[in-house]
Amino acid sequence: MVIQQLPGIYKSGHQDYLEALNQTWEWVSRKICEFEARSPSFQQSLVIWINGYLKWRIKDLYRPDSNYTISLDRLTRNDEGDETTLLNILPDRQSQTISLDLLDIKIAQIQETERQCLGKRIWQYIEQDEEGKLTASHPRKNPECHCHLLAMRLLLEQPPHKIADIARELNISNQTLYSHWKKNCLPLLKEIGMNFGSD
Repeated sequence: MVIQQLPGIYKSGHQDYLEALNQTWEWVSRKICEFEARSPSFQQSLVIWINGYLKWRIKDLYRPDSNYTISLDRLTRNDEGDETTLLNILPDRQSQTISLDLLDIKIAQIQETERQCLGKRIWQYIEQDEEGKLTASHPRKNPECHCHLLAMRLLLEQPPHKIADIARELNISNQTLYSHWKKNCLPLLKEIGMNFGSD
């Protein structure tokens, strides 16, 4: 709902705030036809109307004699519209996102998905090296010691190979290989990553 993104919706630090907020959204969806704008701004009036109900739900949470209990087995719908229990959608207490509000959590999820997507695209680029940029970068006397081979072995293979093992296999000094990796390959890979990030 677009209404959920209105600025000024009341927030609370109570551990059951999200339940009170969900009750409020359910109430809003049932009662929106009864809403009457009263202040000069429709949006401001709507926020005041929503907050009026939400604040009472939060006060209910603080009542010591309240019989307010939440069943974790209660069915609800997740973001995709699938039916699930409250227990399944609770955030992990060990997670640092526990203190974030709902919008921040959603943004963090989107950013993580984008990072993973970017990582996969860079991984594929390194594997395929279709433009030949990585293969073209090598020490003058050692064309077989190109950045594509080094990136594959040092970054993509698990466990990664050791520089000393690769140097021995290619009959090149450790220092030459290490220097080429640091001065040429890593900056090239960084440039490739930056180009993918700006797409």
